[in-house]
Amino acid sequence: MKIRFFEKQAWIIFLIIGVMILAGAVPHMLGTNTDPALVKTISGLSIDELRADNESFFALYDFYFRSSGLSDLGFAVLLIFIAATAYRRGQKWAWFAFLIVPVWFFSWILLSMTLPAESGSLLYPPLTVLVIFSLAGLILPVRVFFGSLKAGS
Repeated sequence: MKIRFFEKQAWIIFLIIGVMILAGAVPHMLGTNTDPALVKTISGLSIDELRADNESFFALYDFYFRSSGLSDLGFAVLLIFIAATAYRRGQKWAWFAFLIVPVWFFSWILLSMTLPAESGSLLYPPLTVLVIFSLAGLILPVRVFFGSLKAGS
C-alpha cells in the first residue's frame, strides 16, 4: 500500500489544532480575556463593570475562566504530544483517542447554544471549522490506521 502525502501528513492537522488551543489557553489561564465583547453580550456588563458591580461574583468568574484556560492548556499539550508521536507513527490507539477532538468541539457548539443568540452565534463558525478540520484529520489517514477498506483486502 503506497501511502499518499495527505495520509502521511494528516498528523499535522492535530498538531495545528493543539497549537491553536495552546495559543488561546495561555492568555486565558493568565486571566486575559481575549474576547471582552462576548462577556458584555452575555452579561450586559463590561469586565471592569462586572468586577466593580460584584467583586465576589467576579472572583468566581475569574476562577472558572482561568481554570478553563488551564484545562485547555492540558488538552493542547496532550494533542500536540500525541500528534507528534503516536498519531504520526500511525498507532491505532492514537486515532481512537483523537475521536474526542471533534466531539469536544461539537460539545462547545452545544454549550454555546445555551448563551444568548448573539453570543452563541459568534462562536459557531470557528467551532464548526474546528469540527470539520478535526474530522478531516481522522478521515484522511484512515487507510494508514486501518489498512485498505476494500472488501477482501
